[in-house]
Amino acid sequence: MTALLIDIGNSHARVIRADVKAGALREPVAGLLTEATPRDDEAARTFAEAVAGHGTTDAIAGVTSVVPAVTRALREALPAVRTVDHTWAFPFGYAVETPETVGADRWCNVTAAVAAGHRDAIVIDAGTATTIDVLVDGVFLGGLIAPGMAFAARKLQEEGARLWPVPFERTELRPGRHTAEALAIGAYHVGVHGVVGTVEALADGMPGVPIIATGGLAHHLARPRWQVDELWTLRGLAYLLTA
Repeated sequence: MTALLIDIGNSHARVIRADVKAGALREPVAGLLTEATPRDDEAARTFAEAVAGHGTTDAIAGVTSVVPAVTRALREALPAVRTVDHTWAFPFGYAVETPETVGADRWCNVTAAVAAGHRDAIVIDAGTATTIDVLVDGVFLGGLIAPGMAFAARKLQEEGARLWPVPFERTELRPGRHTAEALAIGAYHVGVHGVVGTVEALADGMPGVPIIATGGLAHHLARPRWQVDELWTLRGLAYLLTA
């Protein structure tokens, strides 16, 4: 079965076409669109029309979105599109008190963990926000939400009267010799090690728990025991559409 899978994040939107079988996303996948997330209604409509232009006559279509305006535009352009929310039948129980406030991407990330055969897992989604979600004994307990690593650094650099923007990129850990260098090193290492340290603290009472990282900045979090998978959210969406 062919599926059109749409992932709308706060910063980037992407669309892929892939074969799915028994709930699993089969590679290779075809990347159709990747662009900055539309920021106004007109841009959202243009994006939705572009997605619709790829056709769904031979494919089921699903969207995981954290941007309501884009979700609405996609529903208008693709009336048959299925949008993930808290009302879906998930393959796990959950203990969150306000499921209606949980982002579709987080539901998909936990779903992908279950689809991979895990009853326990920690899933990190590192993008504009950093989310860390915890699955224990087949129950989604909830998670943590924090500013994304690059986003937090950018806001500091924008708000500081005597600071300026520097790229968020891998750097050697050492004292910065001037302000720009100190900003770059501090942003990267405090950001990365802050996330890693938090996850390791969560995992401390869960020996051997699988740890999966996804999202645009996930490659910065690579650790020997961690799995990094840029398609993780879409794997969860594929499972929900076809399982």
